[in-house]
Amino acid sequence: MSKRTAAIKTKHKAWWRHGLEILILGGIFLGVMRWQERHLLSNDDHQKAPAQILVGLDEKTHALPINNQKQLLYFFAPWCTVCDISIDNIELQRNALLEKGYQVRYIALDWKGQQEVQVFVDDNELTFPVLMGTKETMQQYSIKGFPTYYLIDDSGVITAGSQGYSTSLGIWLRSLGS
Repeated sequence: MSKRTAAIKTKHKAWWRHGLEILILGGIFLGVMRWQERHLLSNDDHQKAPAQILVGLDEKTHALPINNQKQLLYFFAPWCTVCDISIDNIELQRNALLEKGYQVRYIALDWKGQQEVQVFVDDNELTFPVLMGTKETMQQYSIKGFPTYYLIDDSGVITAGSQGYSTSLGIWLRSLGS
């Protein structure tokens, strides 16, 4: 076997090995995501989103879910660093979500006071309504970690959900399913 042929075979093996490593890492990543999201409300059995009436920072009452309206509900804690980083990705998708007919609602949970939530909102320059969630909200929406979000169709059925950091692209891709 010539040196050139040996070099080509070695290069070919390296590509296969790298491809296999990427597949294994991708599988591990997806497995961890599924395990992390195992407690979320199901979108497989056409489960309806729990009905709630919450007070917003605007001091008005807001119904969840909104009748005949697609929604993205983003549950966050004002002390959560991952929330602070990932909430910008929803704001980046603002126009795309609105064009698809989504109303976005941010729901603050595990807060100490309204001022703490207001500081988070101001720091992140949030443009969608922010609602003050309760322990009952956490229980009914099965929130075990932050951030968590759900996509809800116009009949109130949960179509997707995720927990943890979500990219702008990930949010946009999940919104295509509704």
